[in-house]
Amino acid sequence: MHAEIALGDKTTNELGSLYSWLQRDDEFRGRVRTVKADLKPGDMGSVTEVLTVALGSGGAVATLGGTLSAWIGARRTKVNVEITNGDRTCRVEIDTANAAAAAELLQEAVAATGGL
Repeated sequence: MHAEIALGDKTTNELGSLYSWLQRDDEFRGRVRTVKADLKPGDMGSVTEVLTVALGSGGAVATLGGTLSAWIGARRTKVNVEITNGDRTCRVEIDTANAAAAAELLQEAVAATGGL
């Protein structure tokens, strides 16, 4: 199972900042990579980069939620996370209004995909 993370404002510098932030956490070191996002119907413009995080356990989901909550709080940005498990995907949008509930939102997305 993995999480795909895209920023609402799609700034490359902020994506790099989040990548560095996640790499400092022992839970995610070596499990985060930058990939080109696929264009979806209705998208215009160039392909943007996203972060993909391998989620190996239920604890990783809670840790990701806490990490995103702290990072968003420090930056005042919006993060879109897609949790994928096989052919099932669930999307969650996390911003300053719901950052405190990031771990819970991610757990619900994991449950919706039939994971962990």
